[in-house]
Amino acid sequence: MTYEVRHTTEAEWRIVADTMRLALLAAPSTDADWEKPAAAESWRDGLSLSAWASGDDGERCIGHAGAFDMQMLLPGGAMVPMAGVTRVGVLPTHRRQGVLTNLMQRLLRESLAAGRPIATLRASEAVIYGRFGFQVAGEVNDIDIGSGARIAAPVAEGTLRILGRDETLERVFAIHALVGFDRPGTLSRTRWSLTRSLEAALAPDKAAYVVVHTSPDGVDDGYACYQLDWPEGHGTHTGGKCRVEDIWGASPSVELALWNYLLEIDLIDSVRAYDRPIDDPLRFALHDQRHYVVKGRRDEVWLRLLDVDAALKARTYNPAREAVTIAVSDPLFATNEGVWRVTAEGAERVAERVADRFGPADLATTINGLSGAYLGGTSWHELTVAGVVTASNDAAVRAADLLFASRPLPRCGSFF
Repeated sequence: MTYEVRHTTEAEWRIVADTMRLALLAAPSTDADWEKPAAAESWRDGLSLSAWASGDDGERCIGHAGAFDMQMLLPGGAMVPMAGVTRVGVLPTHRRQGVLTNLMQRLLRESLAAGRPIATLRASEAVIYGRFGFQVAGEVNDIDIGSGARIAAPVAEGTLRILGRDETLERVFAIHALVGFDRPGTLSRTRWSLTRSLEAALAPDKAAYVVVHTSPDGVDDGYACYQLDWPEGHGTHTGGKCRVEDIWGASPSVELALWNYLLEIDLIDSVRAYDRPIDDPLRFALHDQRHYVVKGRRDEVWLRLLDVDAALKARTYNPAREAVTIAVSDPLFATNEGVWRVTAEGAERVAERVADRFGPADLATTINGLSGAYLGGTSWHELTVAGVVTASNDAAVRAADLLFASRPLPRCGSFF
């Protein structure tokens, strides 16, 4: 098979989109899909690579891989450029022929060349991306909160108001830019991405709303986007449902004030939320934590370091007396191979790879292991037990976990 990988042109967007949708078992896009405000902007943002096979009937798109231009929050508070890998797929007729490998390797190389030391993605299939250096670095829970739950913890003082459709996008954009960075792994959001995530709340015919919390000094410091469903019945109790799409606050007490509002909406029997942090303080803020029911735990942030030296120097580390040395191998980027010494003061490269052998190091891992531990959510202990990391001794694993650990745990909270 002869094929070419190239940058996607604007005239090819819809063809490529339908190729990717077919690969992911979805129906082709419609004219209505492309008339949505966020459609064209999302394709214009970042890098788009498509694979085209030549045949007797001309060219046909057989695969695609893209990456949005994003900024990610790291432990310590730094924001760094990040490649948000997305829209990855190869036609079922052209799998296992090297197309995905070609697309992904070129995508990662071009992302690194563009100055992005980190790449993340949301994996539709968990077994695919390990071979490209990705590892789970953050997880989330999907939860249900049953009828009768109430907030027992202190909540922030202030007032609440429900936004009108015409003010929703700009107000949410402004609030999220101030309060949407509470954990490592969170991302800056563009207007097009918010337009897409707020689609129901912006529609005139949906029972979807955004409620805003305003502090006593007049600052909008949190919001929640939610959808309601109440199968109205006369003379029967039908039970309404609330689905929380998005909720952010400048502090935990602001977020709890928003949860307090959501749990007290009349006619609602259950509240469901997705992408909640594993260490969600809401559970212990309820008067009875058993109302907080975890329906499923999922991998969220799959992370891959593209520039190990830049990434390790960009984040901070916890106070610890012991240093740890980490040997890293990376089959895609030779510049990522070497040994780094990490202390409470930071990270520095102390050795290069020579003749396929590293000097003595406390821990040895592929790029996968370092990427998984990078945000401080996946522990070095877990990765060592799983065989992803080799440790010279148990003390080195404990030292690495102390240095890298991040609390609260990493969580992105933004789908792309």
